[in-house]
Amino acid sequence: MLSLKRYMFGGKRKTNKKKTKTKKITTKTLNNLLRPYIFTNPLKTDILTNSKQFGPKEYGELSLKLFNSNNGKVYKRESDKIIKNAKNGLGKLILYMNFKSHNILNKEKRAKLYNIISKYNPDIICLSEALLPVSIKNNKLASGKATVVEISGIKDDTISQPYKAATEFAIKKKADYGEDGMNVKGGWKSFFIGEGYKYIVFGNPSECPWGENWGNCIITKMKPDDAYVLQMKSYGKKSFNEPESRCLVSIKIGDELICTTHLENRIAESRQKQTKEIINFLKKQKKNFKKITLVADLNAVNKESYTKEELKILKLLNFGQIPVPSDSVDIINNSGLIGSKPINTGQKYESLFQKCVSHCYSTTYKKSCMVFTDATDFDHQAICVW
Repeated sequence: MLSLKRYMFGGKRKTNKKKTKTKKITTKTLNNLLRPYIFTNPLKTDILTNSKQFGPKEYGELSLKLFNSNNGKVYKRESDKIIKNAKNGLGKLILYMNFKSHNILNKEKRAKLYNIISKYNPDIICLSEALLPVSIKNNKLASGKATVVEISGIKDDTISQPYKAATEFAIKKKADYGEDGMNVKGGWKSFFIGEGYKYIVFGNPSECPWGENWGNCIITKMKPDDAYVLQMKSYGKKSFNEPESRCLVSIKIGDELICTTHLENRIAESRQKQTKEIINFLKKQKKNFKKITLVADLNAVNKESYTKEELKILKLLNFGQIPVPSDSVDIINNSGLIGSKPINTGQKYESLFQKCVSHCYSTTYKKSCMVFTDATDFDHQAICVW
């Protein structure tokens, strides 16, 4: 006679066969694959006990090693699947990237950027440090409503560097490229139109040593209902002996506000004041929008993504061995306006200096995944949000 327990479960005898479960690959799992080498031995010990330091060349070599490693290959393969599956959902896919401006002038690196866009087909593209065709309206004069430019109407898509830039910067670039600078014509307009993108909103900081075609932009398939540029102050920051300010670009699509920016990298006081300008801007927007997304290079780390030991290592490697800044992230977190922390919390790697300074906040979207690319010489990485 079958026991009651066996009867309830169909009278099947127990077997010793074990079912193998396939572990689900998540963004958190993937982030663990890209733990920077500075946080693992033997480099970790060298930094903590022998005061080992790195220059840009050595940082580049570390990133290249990670990119070509088994972990790097697995990350690229699995993140590709995650992002493509996200695109198959019903929501929007947003791509953010600090794309080092001069790389758009390089045919190979430009092709790699374009390939990311073609592969994932994001609905909205947000770029920082973008170098754009000189004919696009740059909205640089003051904060206020911004011009939404129809890409098909751009008559000349020449991208030039230098273009109305600081005198010393222009001299440097002409020494690099020749007296006429670097000019790339054709290809930009046809690429974006070919991929289905129809509109661009561009913000050039009001004080910009890098030229009047450099800054933040948002490129979309759907026409924004409205657009706005917040021109922030330089607060004493200078580059090439001229003031350097920053700006934020935002668009309204339906009931959503999507923003992108790039903050001061060296002077903490300037970065903090720029962040507070953004907070004031967002407070005003909260009256009209419940759905707000900010993707940005905040030039600060999210302390919650690192252990105490990892933060110590970043401090020892930082300029003057001072703690790596977390100020702009802390200010936004504490405001609670668009979440208590970035949705890419846990991401340790994103920039050449083996840390993550690009962050995504959203009251709408909850997931993100980094795209591991060498398109920018590893200076920054693209992040997808959905």
